[in-house]
Amino acid sequence: MLRSMVLNSIIDDDAESAPPFSRLLSSFLGSPFITTSDLPPSDLSLIRRLDAGADLEAVDGAFAAVPRAETVTRPASPTPSFATDTYSLINWTEKGDWASAQPRPSLSDSAPSCSLLPSGSRRSASYTYSYASPSTPFNSFRISNSSSPKGSRNFNLLPRLWEALRDSSPARKGKRRFDIASDDLWTEFGGNGYIDYANLPPLDGEEGELIDDEACFIDVRAVTGLDIIANIPDELALHLLSFLDLPDIVACLRVSRTWGRLASDNAVWRSLFARKRGSGWLLDLRRLRYPALSASAAILPPQDLSRSRTFELPAPLELDWYNLYKSRAELDHRWSASPFTGRNGEDKENAKAWEPRIRRMLGHTDSVYCLEFDSSRIITGSRDRTIKVWSLKTGRCLATFIGHGGSVLCLKFEHDFDLDDTNALPEGQGWKKGMMVSGSSDCTVVVWNLYSYPATDDGDDEFTTVAEVRGILRGHTGGVLDLRIENNWIISCGKDAAVLVWDRSTLTLHRAFRGHDGPVNAVGVQGNRLASASGDGKMILWDMSTGERLRTFDAHDRGLACIEFKGDLIVSGSNDCKIKVWSASTGECLRTLTGHDMLVRTLSYDPFSGRLVSGSYDRSIKVWDVQTGKVVREFRGLHYSHIFDIKFNCCRIVSVSHDQQIVVLDFTDGLDTSLFI
Repeated sequence: MLRSMVLNSIIDDDAESAPPFSRLLSSFLGSPFITTSDLPPSDLSLIRRLDAGADLEAVDGAFAAVPRAETVTRPASPTPSFATDTYSLINWTEKGDWASAQPRPSLSDSAPSCSLLPSGSRRSASYTYSYASPSTPFNSFRISNSSSPKGSRNFNLLPRLWEALRDSSPARKGKRRFDIASDDLWTEFGGNGYIDYANLPPLDGEEGELIDDEACFIDVRAVTGLDIIANIPDELALHLLSFLDLPDIVACLRVSRTWGRLASDNAVWRSLFARKRGSGWLLDLRRLRYPALSASAAILPPQDLSRSRTFELPAPLELDWYNLYKSRAELDHRWSASPFTGRNGEDKENAKAWEPRIRRMLGHTDSVYCLEFDSSRIITGSRDRTIKVWSLKTGRCLATFIGHGGSVLCLKFEHDFDLDDTNALPEGQGWKKGMMVSGSSDCTVVVWNLYSYPATDDGDDEFTTVAEVRGILRGHTGGVLDLRIENNWIISCGKDAAVLVWDRSTLTLHRAFRGHDGPVNAVGVQGNRLASASGDGKMILWDMSTGERLRTFDAHDRGLACIEFKGDLIVSGSNDCKIKVWSASTGECLRTLTGHDMLVRTLSYDPFSGRLVSGSYDRSIKVWDVQTGKVVREFRGLHYSHIFDIKFNCCRIVSVSHDQQIVVLDFTDGLDTSLFI
């Protein structure tokens, strides 16, 4: 009976229904399978064995039968000891060997092998079993042979179970899939593929378990908040936005149309601009004035209206504060040495620091020793004994004054005096009166009355300027080297080592300070304190009210040539090629700036921006950051000889030299900076 059954099976069934078993079967579930070596070479051999009554063993139910002596039974799988936690259930490897230096486990299309490892040693040898049998209801989940060059395209059991559990959870819908070869997955497993089931985080809906709100469906697109800015009055919203900084305002511009409209309001940008006042962002609204249209002026013809000298200042919100802020920010950036790419950021690879436009003025016939300038004019003094007025806009010489018998070594004047209505002459038909003082090698100080007429009849913006000598101050026995104008005083110093204080209204001598052993080359004034710098290498701080000497600074190794006194800081330049920053209240040297190769002849300091500009006999101009002591910009080749004087504001640097030239470095190209101080 058994013989006939086997013969019928061999004859009727095709090759696919009775495959030969040549390798050891395995399963990660641990159930042993009975295997055999190759089947007998021919069916006749099998028939002879059956006729001989050999002891046969059924394989896989009833598909085939082999002699029992030729079967091999796989050893039983290790039994996990849950009481002692000796073994971990499952570990995945690419090659089935944790001890080898293999790449990190991945769930690629080539499914990894399965191994059982003792939990105490992750590098122990793994028990790897593989098979290649046809698909049956019992072995449909395949594990590829680790030694095969091309792995199976099927997934193994663990990812399939994970996928099924993931898809069964509504909380997982719409979230990322169990990514094949995902870095995040193996990072969560500890980074090496070993799963410590005892220390897994608590369930939170990710593994398919039910949670309290599993059946709740919430539309995440529903609006759950209230737009406060859009629902309050615009006046209150603008007040709230006025407390924000620039990055916050820029972010508000992109929130919505309502936020963008409010954040771009003129009042918001006015608040932003005003917050930069401490950095020197100041405006002079007197430069932008409109004719006051009274009832009588409104009926005048245009030509008569243009001659009207009654003006009114613009209301604050009449200005375009957004463009003012943008222009001033760009202007400050042009002073830095960082690459400048323009407004649209073109050509970033070849970007360079902004190079100011250079303008030169020629007219003096000898060395130019001193200069001062304001928003519309430059005034210079020269060795040719003349004082010249130049248009800052066009560079044209507007006037020439002669009043000294020697070289004009220093001068000062009231800046923008023609913009102040209190300086208007009673019957002057638009003329404004100002003041200028000049010192000379002839040992005198000349006090001038300046008159300016802001008419524009000839079609340009250049004012007519006239000067007359008001008085001559005689008290020095040597050349007058430096001057200062204060509210009530005129301060002068000279080669006679004296500092003289004159009454501005009466032009009489008020006080004399003597204490230096050499010529006093420069003075500085702050309130009632006066600082004097001498060629003897010393700097003295005086009290102008009492005449008391407050402090003596042993400032430099060699003679001092210039100083700047602003706030509590005194900046001094010397023949030792150094610049030093001092505290006037403590006498401490805060910082020493080195970089010039010859005598530092002139200094100009702005306490708001912290910029210091220096000029030297080495023919270079340097821009310093006083807070850090570093050079921000350096300009060479502007002059062909010694630089004698230098002044600057936020828009330009003006310098004069022994080469008879006045050089203007203009940073305002393409910007409207008419209101900036």
